[in-house]
Amino acid sequence: MKRVPLILIALSAGLIADAQQRFVVADKLTHEPVAQASVYTKEGGRFASAISNDQGEVSVSFPFTRLTITHLNYERRVVTRVSDTIFLTPRYRQTVEVVVSNVEPRWIREKLRQVVKTKWKTYFSQPRVLSYDYQTRSIDLTSYYAYRSRGLVQMKSFEHDLYSIRQHEGHIVCVDSTRLTDVASLRRMLYEDFVDELDGGFIRSHKFSQNGEFESDNKNEVELVFRSKNHTDDRGRIVIDTARCVIRSAYRVTGTATNKRERMNKVLLSMARAISGYRIDKWNRIYHVDYAEGDGGTMFPASVSYKFYFEGYDREDDPRHKDYDQQTGGGFPNMEATLRLTPPSYLPDDMTWLPLPGSWYLRLSSDRERQQEIDLSHLPATFDVFTGAEEFQPE
Repeated sequence: MKRVPLILIALSAGLIADAQQRFVVADKLTHEPVAQASVYTKEGGRFASAISNDQGEVSVSFPFTRLTITHLNYERRVVTRVSDTIFLTPRYRQTVEVVVSNVEPRWIREKLRQVVKTKWKTYFSQPRVLSYDYQTRSIDLTSYYAYRSRGLVQMKSFEHDLYSIRQHEGHIVCVDSTRLTDVASLRRMLYEDFVDELDGGFIRSHKFSQNGEFESDNKNEVELVFRSKNHTDDRGRIVIDTARCVIRSAYRVTGTATNKRERMNKVLLSMARAISGYRIDKWNRIYHVDYAEGDGGTMFPASVSYKFYFEGYDREDDPRHKDYDQQTGGGFPNMEATLRLTPPSYLPDDMTWLPLPGSWYLRLSSDRERQQEIDLSHLPATFDVFTGAEEFQPE
C-alpha cells in the first residue's frame, strides 16, 4: 500500500518535466524584458534550447534538471526550476533613461565633428600589433557551439587596409563532432568599429542629449545618449572626452530596418529575393566597445562585445551552396562574442599573417573569396564535447 503513492509521485514528476513551461526573462534592476536570451540544457546526451522573444517570453517544452539562461549583457544564471519571471543581473553599467529632446546643445555636434576630423590620426595612424583573446558562442534549437582563439592581430592603419591575425591557440566546444572555426563575429567587431563608422552622415541622422547623471573620474568625460531621427530601432550612448575630442566608449543597439539599410546591399537583396525567396524577418544587433590609450596617445578598441540575432528564409537548394555551408560550418541565428585587445608581451620572429577580409552578410563571391572563407573555417583548434556546463563563455 505504501508503494502506490511513490509510483504516482514519480509519474506526476515525469509529466511535469515534459509539460510546456512558460516564463519571462527580465532585467533584475529595471524589470524590463530581456529579448533573445538563450535558454538551454543538455540532458541524457541531448541538447535542447529556446530563445526569449521581444517581450522576454520563453516557452520550454523539453525536460530538464538544470536550465541555463544567458545573454551577452547579463550574468549567466542556472536554475533547477522556473518561476513566472527569471531575473538576470546586468553585466554592464546601466544608463539612466534620458529623453532625447529636439533641443540640443550646439557643442555636441561640434565635438563629434572634431572626432570625425581627427579619428584617423588618433585611432588608425600607427601600425599596431596587439594580442587578442576572441570568444564566441552560438546557439540554435538543437546545437551549442563555442570557440576561443588567442594570438596576435595586426590592426588596420594607413599602411594596412585589412586586419590580419596570427593564431597561437584555438579551442572548440560543441555538442557534436563539428570542428570548424568561426571568426565571423571577430571580423564584424573589428570592421564595424564604432569610431571607424562614425561620420558626418551618422551625426546628421541622429539626435543627441547629455546624460546629466553620468559620473567619471575624468571631469572632461561626458556621456551622450543618441537616437535615430527617422528610425525607432537605432539608439545608444557615447562617452566622449570633450578636451581631447576622443571617444572612450560606445554602445549601440540596432534593429531590422537599420541593419538592412546600413549593412545590406539593396541590389543583392533584391536578387536573392527573386532567386531563392530570401528574406529577413528579424535582425538585431548589440555592439559595445571600450577604447584604451596606447603609445603616443593613440587609441585602440581594448574591449568589444557583440550580439547578432537573425531570423530569415532562403529556399536555396543548389548543391554547391549546401557543400559550401558544410565546409564553412553554416551559421547560427543567435551569436554572442567578445574580444579583448592588449599590448603584446612579445613578438615572434616569424610574423606570418592570415588576412581577415571585411565583414559581410550577403554578397556575390569569387572562387578565391569562397576558398578564403573555407580556410578561415579550418584554423587549428582542439575540440571538446559540450557536457552541459560551459567550459568558457563570452566575458
